[in-house]
Amino acid sequence: MFRFTFVLICLAVGVVTAVQTPDKRIVGGIPAESGEAPWMVSMRNSFNIHFCGGTLLNSRFVLTTATCMEGRLSSTTMAVVGSRFLNTVAAPYFGLQTINHPQFNQNTLEFNVAVFQTIQNIVFTNIVQPIQLDPSVIMAGSRGRMFGWGHTEEGGSNSNALNFVNLNVIDNDNCRGFLGADGMRVGASSLCTLNREGQGLCTNDAGGALTLDNMAIAVASWKLPCATGRPDVFVRISAIRDWVVSII
Repeated sequence: MFRFTFVLICLAVGVVTAVQTPDKRIVGGIPAESGEAPWMVSMRNSFNIHFCGGTLLNSRFVLTTATCMEGRLSSTTMAVVGSRFLNTVAAPYFGLQTINHPQFNQNTLEFNVAVFQTIQNIVFTNIVQPIQLDPSVIMAGSRGRMFGWGHTEEGGSNSNALNFVNLNVIDNDNCRGFLGADGMRVGASSLCTLNREGQGLCTNDAGGALTLDNMAIAVASWKLPCATGRPDVFVRISAIRDWVVSII
């Protein structure tokens, strides 16, 4: 079903640059309250360093991007849940396997999603809960909320506190126009958001979910330099939901 209602968007997703390296963070965000995004996952390497966002789907699976997991061993990657702050103790869950979407295109970044399966069951609490995947085709004019620990400025560093930002969904034709030559990478599975300069995704925000009515509607995939008044590009949940459900 189609949505025309407006929502707030919080940045927790990592994004990928116009080349093939992930650019993943939130600029112009607002600190989240405790328990405000219980589905948020901090994807970390073996040194406990946050590199991408993730979205908790159930007790064993996290949704993130394929580019976030490129070159990484699942067994040395952690999904960390249950904390708003990167420097506080939280539950780490190491990976069993990572499964990329079968239509993932490394050149265009279409279907840039992956599911990360943990070795152990993730324990749910009042601040650790999965999110539902919205099957609706989200239309231009909607507003989403996205959370993330990514950089708060170009060339900066991760935010210790979880932040969110509200993003405006635009149609794909307008998105292509704003992106110029990079617009050819916006396909049918893509969803674009556009805010004023100084608001948007940045390094280490990729993999997080754009949410609407507390349901995931898209996964942060890629962008051009952070918060420059150009679109952020996501993968639509409606385009990948059947595949995700078949795995989890």
